[in-house]
Amino acid sequence: MKLQIALVVLVAMQAAVDAADPTKGTDNSGETNDEDTNAETQQLMAMGGGGQTLRTGGWSWDKCQTVACKHGEGDCDTDDECVAGLACGHNNCKAMHPMDAANYEELADCCEVMQPFHLDYCMKNPGCGFGIGDCDNDDQCGDGLVCGLNNCRAMHPEIDPVLLHHRADCCTTCAAVTAVKSGVAMPQPPMAFTNGKLTTAERTLANPPTALENAVVHSLPGLAAGDEIKLECCSKKKAPCNFFVAVYHCPPCSKGQNGGIPMYLANNDWQGSSCSPVFSPSGSNQAQTMTVFQKTFAPGEKLTIPLSANAPHTAVFTSSGPVGDWCPRKVAAGTTGPQRPCVCL
Repeated sequence: MKLQIALVVLVAMQAAVDAADPTKGTDNSGETNDEDTNAETQQLMAMGGGGQTLRTGGWSWDKCQTVACKHGEGDCDTDDECVAGLACGHNNCKAMHPMDAANYEELADCCEVMQPFHLDYCMKNPGCGFGIGDCDNDDQCGDGLVCGLNNCRAMHPEIDPVLLHHRADCCTTCAAVTAVKSGVAMPQPPMAFTNGKLTTAERTLANPPTALENAVVHSLPGLAAGDEIKLECCSKKKAPCNFFVAVYHCPPCSKGQNGGIPMYLANNDWQGSSCSPVFSPSGSNQAQTMTVFQKTFAPGEKLTIPLSANAPHTAVFTSSGPVGDWCPRKVAAGTTGPQRPCVCL
């Protein structure tokens, strides 16, 4: 009703303007030109009319209710109002049409290619990879992965939280890592390297060796004597989990700074290698010399690593599937820094 009243007012205003202009809306004979008047009315209808009347830009609030909309068309209310393979966006019409954004309402939703983190993404694209969501169950995730719970934001600190729903679930590794600090259990969410680098509040990890290129990292907080690291391979998918524990190890400098982890793991049949990502404490350009220990857990297997000393520079990497080239080939002699020769211990 408001639109109709506004339309009547606009038409009346235009009629008043035309009446004041003796040349407006008439031909040479002085008679009213109905063709001009009808064109103006149609334009006003297109801009303000309701129902199925298309607005400027070719959209309407109920355009997709009778015929499935194509890419960039709207307004839609659900994915079912879009053609197969497309999803209904959220307040996205303006962004999809930058050349005529002024013609679209702020709340207009247009059909678009379904992007990761859409609520139905993994349902319609089963086999989601690590860190992809939203998933609803483990079957929607790829091999060796499970559907997490409200974990997308924690797994993607690089994404503006406004863009990720707080209850969005992402596919994640079946392996769980928990730091027990001063008696408080602190689950450590897995994160992936971005362009070969991961920066946290405490350290930067860079240049992962071959065996860790497809692994995810659980960057542990600084731990002290008496704290613990708990590792668990879930049994949901009945698949083994690969654990890699990276710890500061540069005798005699690292004595009292590695939590006694190297000796504990070596005595529990973990395989060691000097190949490790480069660890740099925050605010420092100095790289720490690290050692990585690896072991494959059976589904349901657990382990608690007790710390006998401080361990300020520790991280756990997890992966599924074959470990691959665990002890990489040596590089040219004399190479230093991240490309130092790798030697199995």
